[in-house]
Amino acid sequence: MPDINKLVELLKAGDEEQARKALAAIPPFEFEILRKPLADQAGIRPSALDKLRAIKTQADSMQGKSLDLENPVPSPLPQEGAQLLNDVSLQVSRFLIADESSITGMTLWIAWSYIIDIAPVSPNLVFSSPLRACGKSTALDIITRLVPRALPVSGISPAALFRCIEAMKPTLIVDEADTIFREGDELRTLFNAGFTRIAARVVRVVGDSLEPRLFSTWGAKALALIGRLPDTLASRSVIIPMRRKKADEKTERLRSDIDQGFEELRARLARWTLDNGESIVATDPEMPISLSDRQGDCWRELLRVADYAGGEWPSRARVAAVQICGRADDEEGDVSTRLLLDIRSLFATDISRTSWPSSKIVEYLNTLEGSPWPDIDHGQGMKPPRLARLLGRFGISSRTIRTSEGTPKGYTVDSFDEVFSRYLPPSRNTATRQANSLQQKDFRCGDTVAVAVPKRNIDETSGACGGTEAQQQHEALHTISNNNIELNNSVALLRYKPGADISDPLSMLDGLFDAEAEA
Repeated sequence: MPDINKLVELLKAGDEEQARKALAAIPPFEFEILRKPLADQAGIRPSALDKLRAIKTQADSMQGKSLDLENPVPSPLPQEGAQLLNDVSLQVSRFLIADESSITGMTLWIAWSYIIDIAPVSPNLVFSSPLRACGKSTALDIITRLVPRALPVSGISPAALFRCIEAMKPTLIVDEADTIFREGDELRTLFNAGFTRIAARVVRVVGDSLEPRLFSTWGAKALALIGRLPDTLASRSVIIPMRRKKADEKTERLRSDIDQGFEELRARLARWTLDNGESIVATDPEMPISLSDRQGDCWRELLRVADYAGGEWPSRARVAAVQICGRADDEEGDVSTRLLLDIRSLFATDISRTSWPSSKIVEYLNTLEGSPWPDIDHGQGMKPPRLARLLGRFGISSRTIRTSEGTPKGYTVDSFDEVFSRYLPPSRNTATRQANSLQQKDFRCGDTVAVAVPKRNIDETSGACGGTEAQQQHEALHTISNNNIELNNSVALLRYKPGADISDPLSMLDGLFDAEAEA
């Protein structure tokens, strides 16, 4: 039963809003019983109570529910940083299958999310998997239970994004992120802009007078998706690759009906960052030299947390940074670098050519086993327009070229020279390729010559070379040559690090290739 005396006081005092809420909370049957005596005590007509109870506020008439994001209450006890991060790491490991570097990256990002209001850079945390059922939703659930002001959603519009951030300052947690970036570039642009504090703002006109107003896009964001992020967003993210759990891998199951220790950790994280947030942000960590500038921007924030926490976390964090960033370069592919490497290997199959049609380049890329090209665009493979967009980043444009088959669109070999020298490690077997490549276009079979001849030339001259046996020999040599080129490029890419130790095994292996080339 409601407190009748308090309700009568609200009515007599004229507090219509509080009285309306109290009346609306009374079940219909009880209201019918209380209606007349309540009106008599308040000195009003019963019909006035009916009208007051029927009033709906603007918020009541709107669809959906209002947002009420929770800030954790800090623990009453001071916290020791290294032990706290150890406990968070163990909690994550209870429910998720992931390698140590991934657990480390998640743990540091969770702690960092508590100091987003004073941090200078906001790296996204991204869970990416090749297929469904790889633990992405579980990872987001763990993040949701440990971060402040968590707002988990499966979709969000551009307008809702910046208005929500401006009003609520949430830790935004987005599942199915691969779907939201397909609908247009505006949302991706807003996520990109939220990387640095100075750029994390948009201007929109509001109200009947169309007044320009400034909105913030600054906040911590965690995303999960199948596949890859757009390149610009991936470079602003700490990417955690997810994998499907094997039958012999066991974890605890997350429960929605019990806490399982998350609330205590949230309280401890809130207390540690409340006491030490300014000091954490003031830390200037030493960065691993193998990280790029953008990777350094992302990981500097997490290394601040690790260095201030102390213990094993400074070294553990740097190992994780190098492994995760190296993994991103390989699996997210540094796709542009991979494309240049593969095109360079194509050019090396026939150094007598000065130009290549776009169709030939695309055909070559789509037949490379183990490469990302056959699987892009949902398995449709690389196509000339996509190739043009990727190469356009380097200032390389297609043009009309002349071939024996006509004048298709394509690329000249010399247009890649500066880009290859600027972005790729040096080719380590140039001399060998030059010695083993066909130098004269009018080659005819007469003596036995051990050369690597591209299949295109073989097809054109198969009649003059004596039939299928000669053709098979040339094809076998061509395959061996391509495999050697790919191996050399892979080794060169792996060992190419400025200031590398010459005693490093990869450097020693590279020296073997140098010796072969000089011979």
